[in-house]
Amino acid sequence: MMDHQSVVAVTNAVKNIDEVHFATLPDGWPNQIGIALVDAVYSIQANYLAKDPAKGVLNRVRAFRSAYPDAAHDLERLCSLGEQTIREVMGNGKSAGRFKSVCVVEAAENFLALDPPVKIASHLEALNPDHKRAYTAVRGLGWVTYEYLTMLLGQPGIKADTMICRFVDTALAEAGQASVDAPAARRLVEAVQLAVYPHIKLHHFDHAIWLHQRAVSSRRASQQETR
Repeated sequence: MMDHQSVVAVTNAVKNIDEVHFATLPDGWPNQIGIALVDAVYSIQANYLAKDPAKGVLNRVRAFRSAYPDAAHDLERLCSLGEQTIREVMGNGKSAGRFKSVCVVEAAENFLALDPPVKIASHLEALNPDHKRAYTAVRGLGWVTYEYLTMLLGQPGIKADTMICRFVDTALAEAGQASVDAPAARRLVEAVQLAVYPHIKLHHFDHAIWLHQRAVSSRRASQQETR
């Protein structure tokens, strides 16, 4: 059962988010399962946005899509590239001690091994437990980025990553309440969206919170550097 005081705390925190963040539409890759998979995996504990075109997950994903457009829409084409080719563009990032490029290929292979196989975006069903298991069975990948993958493809969801959890924990702390784990943070954000902001799509609502918290974190980091 959702704690009412926690919902109120998060609702009050959301009211402090600048409208500009709600006006910014989230990025995504509708109908592009290959590029969405690369994006989801490489977003793990990484700098997503960067001014330098050679840095940041989003910039590299765009470069990858330009270099290998066929792989953007088709997991078989993505697998055929091999992890080394993916790594050459996307970098040597790791998750759970494994190259993210290896995780990408393994997840794609798992999707293709399903019966029926998941090959293109329309085949992936966010709530299908077999589809979720095919992704989360890969060491280094979990439910948070699985949901992010489905969000990138245009399906409703919340990516309960560091920024979202930090936003929720700050809201709860300011209300004198204890912090929560990622699944509980996700449920709280969804409850607030349903109760107060039903006119805003869930992944858009999530994106506004993410942008707000990223701005807050960047501001605090800059303040610390100048002390």
